[in-house]
Amino acid sequence: MASVYLLKGTVYQALDNHQFAAQCFKLALKEDPYCVEAYENLVYNHYYTGKCEEEIITDTIDNSDDLTAEETELIRFLYSGMSKKYHNQQKQVVPNTLTCFSNNVTVLTSQAERMYYNCRFSTSYETCLRALKIDPYHFPTLLVHIGCLYELGKKNDLFILGHKLVELYPKAYISWYAVGIYYSLIKKWESARQCLSKSTSLNKLFAAGWLAYGHAFAAEGENDQALATYFTASRLLKGCHLPLLYIGLQYGSTNNPLLAEKFFKEAVALAPHDPFVLAEMGALYTQTGKWEYALSYLQQALSKVKEGEHEWAATTWSPLYINLGQVYRIAKQYDQAIKCFKHAQFLACDSSTVYTGLGFVYALQGNALLSVEYCHKALDKERQDPFTIQLLEMSLTALAGNEDKSDDEDTETEEVEKPLQQRTPTVF
Repeated sequence: MASVYLLKGTVYQALDNHQFAAQCFKLALKEDPYCVEAYENLVYNHYYTGKCEEEIITDTIDNSDDLTAEETELIRFLYSGMSKKYHNQQKQVVPNTLTCFSNNVTVLTSQAERMYYNCRFSTSYETCLRALKIDPYHFPTLLVHIGCLYELGKKNDLFILGHKLVELYPKAYISWYAVGIYYSLIKKWESARQCLSKSTSLNKLFAAGWLAYGHAFAAEGENDQALATYFTASRLLKGCHLPLLYIGLQYGSTNNPLLAEKFFKEAVALAPHDPFVLAEMGALYTQTGKWEYALSYLQQALSKVKEGEHEWAATTWSPLYINLGQVYRIAKQYDQAIKCFKHAQFLACDSSTVYTGLGFVYALQGNALLSVEYCHKALDKERQDPFTIQLLEMSLTALAGNEDKSDDEDTETEEVEKPLQQRTPTVF
């Protein structure tokens, strides 16, 4: 019966009846826990959230009385590795009884994908290479591999891979996706949109393709087209929170914080443990002046980053520390603000925003000398920044002893630097 349910699910999927398709795939798993194709369809087509996928695994095991302890461990390990990585970013350890699967393509792909979401792109890339040596055209591995090539800026490798895939698999969605990502990397957005449009037409449930297609519109400021693409993705991919996240980002970039908040909240509901979503919520509340909410979400995001195995990339996490430093500054927790700006300085040492933030906090503490020092560093990077120039003049005046030390405390709550939006993995 499992094969019958699997076939019915495939037919319903082809007819765009995704609700019945998902039910059939679940029934196939119930009949046969080893029906991997059914679980792959549920996961790769994003029919359910990560929490629901865990429940499906548990139900599949509990409803199968014939499974031994070893079989139960095997199914749970393999299926958990295939599930979404947003809600659980801890490293998946291969059990001692299953060490024979250490070099399995599916297991290696799962590890590479988890590293990718943790922004460990170099390590993910190396793991993908190991998997591709075993199976050079394993589509799930290629998907992660393409993302790593983009993040690492490997234009030549991506060019060669894209042309090779188009030559071998001209009717495969992954082939045109690879070419579209290459054009995105070299910023030829029109060509990128053409290829990504073809990729999504070949596979309407291809999440990465829809997101990259939307990014290609957003990169040139075509907000309406980008929103339309993200909305299509959110309608097709019910269990994926990323389309909702990017819809929120688009509304935020067009100065519509109410709609941005609405979609960010929906994204949080689907993936409450994703630090990128939490960081964006914090940045939005910082921008709208809701400091308590901003502090709460930014602290949660930082906590999730530390719990996982994230790589502390400057472009990824320095905005989180900058926004957190701003909120601490406004809350008059100056020591905490300095710590956050120092962390951001360590990650992004050439950022004028960090230096201005530090200069402002030191000025509020009455340390005019350090304020002048950091203002000079900021102006060395951004010479025409009006706020930094004004802050420098005030600090120099204070340093010369010509300004009253009791400054108006209301200036501490001014919105000085526009909160930086968190950078999310581009492909997934």
